[in-house]
Amino acid sequence: MIDIKDLYDNPISRKWEDRYNKLPEHTQKKLDEFGSRSYKEYQLKVIKRARTLPKRGDVFFINPKENKFFVGVVVNDNVNNINGNDLYVVLILKNKVESIEEKDFDLDFNNLLIEPCIVGKEYWTRGYFYNCGVFVENLLNIDYGFYNIGGCEYLDEFGNVLNNVPKEFGTFGVSTIIGIAYKVNKELIIDSSL
Repeated sequence: MIDIKDLYDNPISRKWEDRYNKLPEHTQKKLDEFGSRSYKEYQLKVIKRARTLPKRGDVFFINPKENKFFVGVVVNDNVNNINGNDLYVVLILKNKVESIEEKDFDLDFNNLLIEPCIVGKEYWTRGYFYNCGVFVENLLNIDYGFYNIGGCEYLDEFGNVLNNVPKEFGTFGVSTIIGIAYKVNKELIIDSSL
């Protein structure tokens, strides 16, 4: 049986609170102001809508601000779990590119912009994620997972309990169509060099 106090000890919330408290006061103020903004002010920019859905290993771009592109990778596709079917696990990296035409870049899986996320196909069909034609074959050594708040446990994307705390973890749930934009823009506030 889950102890009720465990429900209030969410490692994702705790990690964020610790990080927030270490930030300079002016950055905290910007984050507080950002939290009250309309999603229309920070939604990802549409790059190009796609009918072809991504596959595991596909590299894609996101565009949170004018002329600012970050690289993402689909680390799993055809994910079915209690949250839905035909979902995708994505990692958004701190890798930046100048243009969506760029194909020559290194991928640093040890330098994530945001935590791993589970998303639906609408990120591609609405044009917020744009597959760039680059493919990554070896995704075996990425240690990621998801925290299930209601169960107080770490899971893989299919809902199987993990025996360890993964190096990188997000929330076990599907990111809303504005969820990625919200997380990315918070990171842009925290690290102005991005």
